[in-house]
This record gives sequence, C-alpha cells and structure tokens, in this order.
Amino acid sequence: MAITNQQILRKIIAECEQALNNDSKVREHAKAVQSLTDLLLDQDKSAPAQSTSSIDDLEWQKMVGQPAPKPPIKQEKKAEDDGANGDSLLDF
Repeated sequence: MAITNQQILRKIIAECEQALNNDSKVREHAKAVQSLTDLLLDQDKSAPAQSTSSIDDLEWQKMVGQPAPKPPIKQEKKAEDDGANGDSLLDF
C-alpha cells in the first residue's frame, strides 16, 4: 500500500499541533516532522521502489530511533607460540 502525500502532510500537521500543546516534547515532535518531510521529499525524487536486501544505518535509525546493530566482527584466533603471551601487546 502506497502512502500518499496527503497522508504524510496530515501527519506533519498533527505532529505540529502536538508540539504546540506540549512544550516539554517539542524536540521529539520536531524530529518526527523532520522524518516525515524527509519521507515526503525522498518519495518525490525516487524512482519506482527497488527492493534492497539491506537497510542503511540512517534509514534504520529513522525507523527505530536507535543505531542499527552491527554484525559481530570475526577475529582470527592467533596462534600461540612457545613462550608467547597470547593477545598481549608485549608479544615478542
């Protein structure tokens, strides 16, 4: 289901009204408005939707509100020689 520009604009108006009524949460509503306007602007300039296998960090943060989890980095197991200290910086 496609989201129309009218739906996005109505949501922007609703967020602005909530910001006017709640001074303590103005920044949160402004961030929501920013995300909605980015969505509106991206929708206008984007070509037909293309399916991608991964979500970039900025898109993930806009959807969830926190940075995307990073996959664990594989570390090679170091071979320990006779008399070596393992992962110590003082290995000789």
